[in-house]
Amino acid sequence: MTQLSTEQLIRTAIEHHRAGRSAEAAGIYRQVLAQQPKHVDALCLLGMIAKQEGRPDEAIDLLQRAIAIDPRKADAYRSLGDAQRSRGKPDQAVAAYTKAVELRPDWAEAHGALGDVFRDQGKFDRAVDEYNAVIRLKPGLPAGYLNLGRALQSQGKINEAISAYQKSTQLNPGWADAFEGLGNGLMEAGRLEEAATALTKALAIKPELFTADWSLGKIFVAKGRENDALACFQRAAKLNPNNAHAHFFLACRLVKAARTDEAIAEYREALRLKPDSPDWQYQLAAVSGDRSIKTAPAQYVRNLFDFYAPKFDKHLVDKLKYKTPKLLLQQVLEATQRRDMDVLDLGCGTGLCGVEFRSYARRMVGVDLSPAMLKVAESRKIYDQLTVGDLMPALLSQGDGYDLILAGDVLVYMGDLSEFMPAVAKALRNGGMLACSIEDYDGAGFFLHPEERFAHSIKYFRDLTTASGLKEISANKVILRRNKQIDVFGWTLVFGKP
Repeated sequence: MTQLSTEQLIRTAIEHHRAGRSAEAAGIYRQVLAQQPKHVDALCLLGMIAKQEGRPDEAIDLLQRAIAIDPRKADAYRSLGDAQRSRGKPDQAVAAYTKAVELRPDWAEAHGALGDVFRDQGKFDRAVDEYNAVIRLKPGLPAGYLNLGRALQSQGKINEAISAYQKSTQLNPGWADAFEGLGNGLMEAGRLEEAATALTKALAIKPELFTADWSLGKIFVAKGRENDALACFQRAAKLNPNNAHAHFFLACRLVKAARTDEAIAEYREALRLKPDSPDWQYQLAAVSGDRSIKTAPAQYVRNLFDFYAPKFDKHLVDKLKYKTPKLLLQQVLEATQRRDMDVLDLGCGTGLCGVEFRSYARRMVGVDLSPAMLKVAESRKIYDQLTVGDLMPALLSQGDGYDLILAGDVLVYMGDLSEFMPAVAKALRNGGMLACSIEDYDGAGFFLHPEERFAHSIKYFRDLTTASGLKEISANKVILRRNKQIDVFGWTLVFGKP
């Protein structure tokens, strides 16, 4: 029997490799290496198989051996970059891909791989440069435009991103990912009808593209089409049952549909798949009546108000008929003649309380968890200082530094006030006041209700303030706002430090 030459063995192995018969290919590559341990092609190709089969450390070793023998082999650097990226070493991947494009500047796929890792790192300017190189080298490649669109969208260049997505769909009208990218870009631009059309097209091409269902569901939510939104999230969860976010989004829509038992089941499944999610645990507690949750997670509050910031004032004042700041001001002015107070506005948000109290403040400090809300507050130019952060550090950091502490519509995200009240008392000067609001609860203590807000009993509040050394000045039971066309009752309260 005629013995095959090394070149023949390599050709045979490559045929196996291309046909998906990686075990046969790997066996031949090892046979070649047993005869010629420094055979560069065998090392490279065996390294590629190791990476494809999920053994990145083995792949890195083989490819580095190949490069040590032939440092001019661009293929080895490209494969090494792939292995380093899958190993979670982006800087090493960048170094390898960069070497590959230095050796082969006209290699579009290597530029694309380098762009991908830059995008992973959040270096969008550099990613855009690499994707533009791909397009220059291969102007008919749809993936170049799709990836460029994603990078541009991450930079906030929405219109440019949409143009790139559109080019990708034109080059490949049957590519679902391109239509999904276009839909997401149009959605961010507020062009919801066009976005829905693009996402529907993506799902028609690839029904299992559950992320497109998520996006389409969000559009339906924005348009008030709750039944259509629910159907989208149901499909997403069914198509990807091991994705925690799919179950979470579905749970949120089921809550809106008043299908509480189903919502609880979906929240629990989401938490089973992603247990380290305190914001989801909080939302489950609200809908299930779990009384073990003592306060809203900071990330939940931040995300909620960052989202609402652009429309917060109009929604709260016009739609919900929110009037707490004016009610608190009236009670404070009845309690004091001072017009030179140092004021701490806790959970200041966009500054609705600050607007009312500015004329009576010598100095006004605002604290809020939401950077987006504080940007709006800053634009009002009424605060002497604004800080992104939690309430407790702000209270504990100043000693007895304030004449008035405001907490309008803030304690609805704090159930247990046993640490908050003593901190307030400590932060107030003698003669200072706390002016705040709570939603009313006719039970004992506090309760997290399905609207994901805490309500407090007036007895619980009075007991804590008294224990902290504060004395009641006024307590008015009022309508704080409207919710789902129903009046929300609560208390506006002023307590003083003797």
